[in-house]
Amino acid sequence: MKTKIITAIYDNLFGSDLGGRINRGGHYRYSLRSLLKMTDADFVCYTSEEEIEDLKHFFYVDNNVSSEKLILKTFNLRSFEFTEKINKLKNIVETQKSDRCVEIQYAKFVWVNNEITNEYDNIFWFDAGLSHTGLIPPKYMDETKGYWEKYYESSLFNNIFLKNLINHCGDKIFVCAKENVMNYWSGTVPEQYYNQRDMSYHIIGGFFGGKGEKVSEYCELFKKYTNQLLDNEPILYHEEHVMCLIFYNHNEMFNPKYFDIWWHEGERISGIDMEEYTKTRKSFYKVIEELN
Repeated sequence: MKTKIITAIYDNLFGSDLGGRINRGGHYRYSLRSLLKMTDADFVCYTSEEEIEDLKHFFYVDNNVSSEKLILKTFNLRSFEFTEKINKLKNIVETQKSDRCVEIQYAKFVWVNNEITNEYDNIFWFDAGLSHTGLIPPKYMDETKGYWEKYYESSLFNNIFLKNLINHCGDKIFVCAKENVMNYWSGTVPEQYYNQRDMSYHIIGGFFGGKGEKVSEYCELFKKYTNQLLDNEPILYHEEHVMCLIFYNHNEMFNPKYFDIWWHEGERISGIDMEEYTKTRKSFYKVIEELN
């Protein structure tokens, strides 16, 4: 049974017509290096023409990662199937101030769909930056080495986790669903797109997937609903909003795991006793912990 994990690294998009987080290159690279401990999977990472040579040097030379285990591919975010519709709605001035890139959000499903072949039984998307101490407490980080390991090298991403994730999926799609009433996170798309509108859980885009044929169906539904929103709404919705819509309109497709909050007990937030707070609310990292 073969598994492929798809991801992407695009750094320094903040201030551009694409929008995105600033100076995240080290975060993404060292986090992806941590994810590569799932050695039972093959990885494909999409990136820009400007970044690919640096990424090749970091992974293939500095960290001795096999070019067969991690394939790096270029992709032009300014020219793909949603570009024309995105550009009609995009406010460039606001985009330049934003730390989110809608092109990357929508391209996740393009990239994943591109990588579905008969050679692989399971296909997953993982955000390259998922392994970091903002989401995972110090007890699961490597604090014995340097700065990058302390903040981005987690023991939670391994082959046991990957095996259990695949088993949890069964013949359905895995997604993470964040509680969105007591611990509100996000709104959703207009009510008319829902069979029955529901905001009680918000689906996150950090990692998802399952059997190739089911993921293909998921990608087609994402394309269908995204085009409907692009054609009929005056704003650009995040990919997670579309994922929520699919989750509620096609709930039978999914085998989710649920959590309440992003924070963990290792964080320090003024006025909050995090040890007590996290006893009654499930942190995101607990989803990954359970699959270990």
